Amino acid sequence: MSANLVPVIVAVAVGPSANTPTGIPFASISTVVTDSGGVAQPAVLLVGTETPTPWAFSTSVAPGNGTVVATALDTSGATLGSPITNTFTEAGSAPTFLPPISISVAPVTASVAASASLKSALKR
Repeated sequence: MSANLVPVIVAVAVGPSANTPTGIPFASISTVVTDSGGVAQPAVLLVGTETPTPWAFSTSVAPGNGTVVATALDTSGATLGSPITNTFTEAGSAPTFLPPISISVAPVTASVAASASLKSALKR
């Protein structure tokens, strides 16, 4: 993955409850993120009790195009239904800086000059 990673939140929307085809109970949704670097991150298993948002997690991705694959799994690890895939493009945030917005010039009084001179002497 890239050194300039962008934090993202991956959220999976779930449909209404459906019977499993084998009768084996539902366990989780396996979610795999692959970013523009081409390397798949380890699967994240979502069970609906994630906090603060159920069916969601945070990760970091390299800027560019990537994919997320979500697959429902039963308690034996077998796939339930068909996996879904979502593509994304993460541009990242533009670099920022603190622009100068004004300049002030003030006359130096004797006490200000003496204070600056004292501070300069103390630094030596």
